[in-house]
Amino acid sequence: MARPNPDPLHHPDICGTSGYPTDCPLCRRPLAAGAATDFHHPVPRSYGGTLAVPMHRICHQTIHALFSERELAERYYSFAALLDDPAIQRFVAWVRKRPADYLDRSRWSRDRHRK
Repeated sequence: MARPNPDPLHHPDICGTSGYPTDCPLCRRPLAAGAATDFHHPVPRSYGGTLAVPMHRICHQTIHALFSERELAERYYSFAALLDDPAIQRFVAWVRKRPADYLDRSRWSRDRHRK
């Protein structure tokens, strides 16, 4: 029998005791309510992931621009592993200087960042 999908907004690893996540798990900036927030599956749903974590849209887009779903499922399924990657470290250093509701509308591709 399949396990029920845990409530991502009240998951103790994400929220602590507050009951609602207040910071993005990637960049640690405060989450802004509204359009700048997405839900990310650390293990992609296509690989059996059920947990969804709220994070900034720009952080979510960057993760998927840099890594394939297979890479996310096999190697980068935790935020600690993501933060060990040099490309993510450069992105986090850059985005921490932006306001919490910042959204970059340009598109990045995996090929562009692999060179």
